[in-house]
Amino acid sequence: MMDMLKEKDRDLLQAIFNEMQILKKTFTQQNERRIGRAEFAKLLNIEPETLDARIRDGRYTKPHKDGRKSYWLSSYVQIVILDVDSNNKTTTQVVSLG
Repeated sequence: MMDMLKEKDRDLLQAIFNEMQILKKTFTQQNERRIGRAEFAKLLNIEPETLDARIRDGRYTKPHKDGRKSYWLSSYVQIVILDVDSNNKTTTQVVSLG
């Protein structure tokens, strides 16, 4: 009986932990800066149309939507910029999205 109780406690703690992780991710995303299409393209030093083509090709994820506004979270944009930087090695620009 004691093992059964311990297992239920573990299951409950795991369920609470999982819920907290979901809440943490949601909270982080809600407070994160949104980057629009023009700014994203500028940070990559490309034209907005080139960004659109790369999205269609699947190179970058499609933006989130908020009504008519399209945006990416700054954390995703930073990942893309760092990936581009590591592939190009010549980029020396430091980007602050805060």
